[in-house]
Order: sequence, then structure tokens, then C-alpha cells
Amino acid sequence: MSDNYNRKLEDQQSLFKQLGIKLDALTIHEKDFDAKMRGYDKEQVDSFLDDIIVDYERFYDIITDLLDKYKEIQRRQSNWEEERRAFAAQRTRLENTNTVDRRVVEDGIRSLERALEHLKLNVKNDF
Repeated sequence: MSDNYNRKLEDQQSLFKQLGIKLDALTIHEKDFDAKMRGYDKEQVDSFLDDIIVDYERFYDIITDLLDKYKEIQRRQSNWEEERRAFAAQRTRLENTNTVDRRVVEDGIRSLERALEHLKLNVKNDF
């Protein structure tokens, strides 16, 4: 068997072990049965086991694809959470900035009102 296929089988064994699945494609392929006088047709059993191996390989491909998609979703969610926190922090900064700006404007208005009152008094005193 090729190195790539062997690596795939090892990865499959590891994943299936994590998931609590006893059989993998290699275990099924390497399983030997004792021959009995009135046993099953060896070719039929081998053919059936070959079909099972193909299904297990397909299951492995589906599971790894789903796990990859799950990891991608988790990565995206993490990015969205970071962006949400950044937006919340920016919003807080902007709200605080607006509060400061409002105070500056209110102080400026009061200062102008005092200056206007002072000018009115000066104009009254001059007449």
C-alpha cells in the first residue's frame, strides 16, 4: 500500500478510536477467519467485507469533512466574537467621546452667555 494510503488508514484508526468506533477499514481488511467444513463461501465473505471497507472509508471521508467544516465554523465564530467585542469597545469610546464633546459645547454656551450678559451690561452702562 502507498504511504499516503497508510497515513490515511492511521488517521482513520485514530479518529475512530476517539469516537469509540471499534472497526476501521484496515482492521476489517486484515481480519482472518478460520475455515470450517461447512463454512461460508470465502469469496462472498471477502466481497462483502470489501464493500464494508469502502463504506468505512466513505464514512471516514464524510466525518473528516464535517470536522473540517465544524472547525471552520468555530474559527469564524471566534472571529465574529472578536469583531463584536471590538465594535462594542469602539461604541463605548464613541459614546464617551460624545459625552465629552457635549460637555465642551455646554461649557462654551455658558461662557458665551456670560460674555453676552457682560456685553449687555456694558452697553447699558454706556447709555
